[in-house]
This record gives sequence, C-alpha cells and structure tokens, in this order.
Amino acid sequence: NVIIFGESGVGKSSLINMLSGDDNASAAVSNQALGCTFETEPYRVTIDEREYVLWDTAGLNEGSKGSVTADEACEKLVHLLQQLRGGVHLLVYVVRGTRLRSIVKINYDIFQRVVFRGQVPIVLVATGLENEDRMENWWDENGGDLAGNGLQFDGHACVTTTKGKRLKSGEHMLEEEYAQSRDLVRALIKE
Repeated sequence: NVIIFGESGVGKSSLINMLSGDDNASAAVSNQALGCTFETEPYRVTIDEREYVLWDTAGLNEGSKGSVTADEACEKLVHLLQQLRGGVHLLVYVVRGTRLRSIVKINYDIFQRVVFRGQVPIVLVATGLENEDRMENWWDENGGDLAGNGLQFDGHACVTTTKGKRLKSGEHMLEEEYAQSRDLVRALIKE
C-alpha cells in the first residue's frame, strides 16, 4: 500500500497515470486550481512483476472554496487508514517543483510525525519540472532547505508528469523526459 499525498493541483493523479502506463487516464486529472479527487481511490500498478496499490488521496489545502475541505480530506485519510489491510508501506509526498511554501512542512509533519509517527518510509516527488534543463537541479537547490527545516526523505525524484504537446510526427514533445520520469519514480517505489 502506497499513499500518494500532497496539495491540490501538484500532479498526484497525473503521477498515478504515468506509473500505470495508461494513456487513457485511469486517475482523473484537472487543470483547475481546485482538485478533482473527491474520494481516496486505489490503483493497482505492477512494477517488475510485483503489484503495488497506489492510493490517490484528496488534495490538501484547497481552502474553504475547494471541492474537498481540509476536514473532509483528513476524515477520508483516517477512514482509508482504518480500512487498509496489511498497513501502509510507503508515503509519496508530491510537491510542485516551484518555490517551496510553508504548507509543505505542515503537511509533512501531519503525515510523517502525527499520523504515521515516523514509522513509514517517505519519499518526495517534485513535479512540473519539464522546463528545466536538468530536472535534478530542483533537488540540488532545495534538498538542503528541506533537510534544514526537518523534512527528511528516504529518497526523491524530480520529474515531469506530462508528455507535452503532440508533434506532427505523432510523438510528444516531452516523450523522453516522461519515460525517464516514470522509470525514476518506479525505481523509487520499488526501492
């Protein structure tokens, strides 16, 4: 059981679709500022002949005008944890690869320190880095700040979860970066 969590709009559902290899979008995605995941949904993904169940959670921090309030998101998480058989094996914290906001630490503390009491490995996936010359630069620039603020991760991946525009050739502009990103996150989960 792998729980995917993070703020609304950071690309949790896009990450799940990328990992599943399903271009038919098994997890609902949205370009809206407000999230589109209302319920916690399971998605089965096979990585190197081993099945993982990825749980797409309601976006955190949508505010009072969001489709899921903070209280509802927390209630859904508690309900999920009560229903899971076999426990939780990994937390995947998805953040948008832009300027880090204070809410990143607050959400980390809620999940890692309060809910799971540091007993579950946690990794970070930074999305939205398709315009970077080298996506890993994001970690080089921000990893120290995260650690300095008490956010410790068991691994990370700096990725894009979009293939970009379709070219006349039928290929997508970011096909190679997308494939590399999928391989990075799959290896992170497996490890």
